[in-house]
Amino acid sequence: MRTHYRLLLTIVAFALTAGRLIAQPDERFLRMWKTAQQARPSSLTPVSRIAAEREPGIPLVVRGVVLDRDGRPAANVEVFAYHTDAGGSYAPPGSVDPWRLKGWAVTDTNGRFEFRTIRPAPYPGREIPAHIHATLTTRCCGRQFDDLMFDDDPLATRAYRDRFAAAGENGLYGSVTRAVDGTEEVSYTIRIREQGNF
Repeated sequence: MRTHYRLLLTIVAFALTAGRLIAQPDERFLRMWKTAQQARPSSLTPVSRIAAEREPGIPLVVRGVVLDRDGRPAANVEVFAYHTDAGGSYAPPGSVDPWRLKGWAVTDTNGRFEFRTIRPAPYPGREIPAHIHATLTTRCCGRQFDDLMFDDDPLATRAYRDRFAAAGENGLYGSVTRAVDGTEEVSYTIRIREQGNF
């Protein structure tokens, strides 16, 4: 449990420093990253699925647009995303794959991508808002790590956002809407930065 807690703190610290090359992620995170990438499909599309349709939780559609450094839509950017399940876990204890709910997409000519999934839950017993980890793999600027969060999350308090900003990153907050069938939808605009995180 203590090792798992340290790992989560490392990942959170890494996410909080996204956009600034303060420190490289630790070796354990990089091993987890490489393990997860073994499941990458051979071809990617702009619309993809993270959680299976029968996955317990609130159905969620995540829409995004990726802009280049000049604010123009960025085509052919690979987007890798993963998040916790409805109970706040990434994977069952002892799993070989560290991130069970994950998916890949590639931006279209308008810089757009979409994931179908469930709304993630926050970590049990922690005060970190629920989030989706998203990584862009760009041709110009390497891999860039961001946290996609939700405006209506009660844990996303002003104090939390201020602490997050003080660490050098404001995070990306999306406004959540709910369709008639109960599916939630959220949208983000992600701008490519000058340099990658890892």
